[in-house]
Amino acid sequence: MKIKASLLLLLVISVFHAQEIKDQDAFKKCRKESSKKNCLSDQDKDGVQFYIDECPEISGPELNNGCPWPDTDGDGIFDNEDACPTVAGPTQNNGCPWPDSDGDGILDKDDVCPTIPGDAENKGCKAIPTPKRITVEELQKIKSDFLAKNKDINYHALADFIFKKIDGKHFKNNVLYFSMYRIFEAGCGMDRTDYSAGNMVQQLIFQSFWDERNFKKFANLYPDKMILPVGRPLLYDYENMVSIETLKGVPKLETKYGTMYNAKGKFAEIPVSDKTIITDSDKIDMFVYVKENKVAISLNKKNFYFSCKNSKIIEIPESEFNN
Repeated sequence: MKIKASLLLLLVISVFHAQEIKDQDAFKKCRKESSKKNCLSDQDKDGVQFYIDECPEISGPELNNGCPWPDTDGDGIFDNEDACPTVAGPTQNNGCPWPDSDGDGILDKDDVCPTIPGDAENKGCKAIPTPKRITVEELQKIKSDFLAKNKDINYHALADFIFKKIDGKHFKNNVLYFSMYRIFEAGCGMDRTDYSAGNMVQQLIFQSFWDERNFKKFANLYPDKMILPVGRPLLYDYENMVSIETLKGVPKLETKYGTMYNAKGKFAEIPVSDKTIITDSDKIDMFVYVKENKVAISLNKKNFYFSCKNSKIIEIPESEFNN
């Protein structure tokens, strides 16, 4: 008897729950047009009663008022789950099309260099051309042509001008770290010893400016402070630029950057740390570029331009150098 009573009670509760009116206004509106039984029915069996079901003959979730979720862009992903509901895209990208940021035709998901246009063969990256190697005869012609076009350049006068621009008073620490730069045609990770024409010209410029005289003069600007890096992994080997006699007797300091020379002949007291050795406040960077008796020198990212005639130098504006 108790079991029957419990079952009857559950039935009454379920019927009462089914008859619960969730939206009185919508129910009243439905009753004006239809019967109570019809308003409380669920014709499409989606759990949404007729009086609040906007799609009474098509099954749909209650969250969308009884209507199925739309797929506006037709990509198979319903708008409620589609990050780009008006533009078709794959499920893997939440319904959005894969972007191609650099416009090279290779989608970012497949592009190793997504912000730089490249080739499909290189997975979206630019192909790095292999520099052309030249013969001994071609090398000799490059040298002779370079020297003939730039015969009026006085590298010693240029060095004297630039070295005066270096003021050791403003350096914070008691050590100055000096780097000489040569720009090569080969890209990062490629063979930087190749004998391409451009690299040979850079080598000629480098060796012309940094001869024995200029090297010695620079190294002794601040003999108490100057540290000159040599050896691997650095690419700027002083041993290949000046004679052994010049470096003889100069103590060496071994660091993670290779061998260090102190011009005055004593060890520099610096920790083996890139943050200590290479800092903008205590580093001297220099690069020399030659363009037919005209010279550009970059010193700590500040550029100077010169015109050379009859071994005399005249400082000129950048516009004149580029003409």
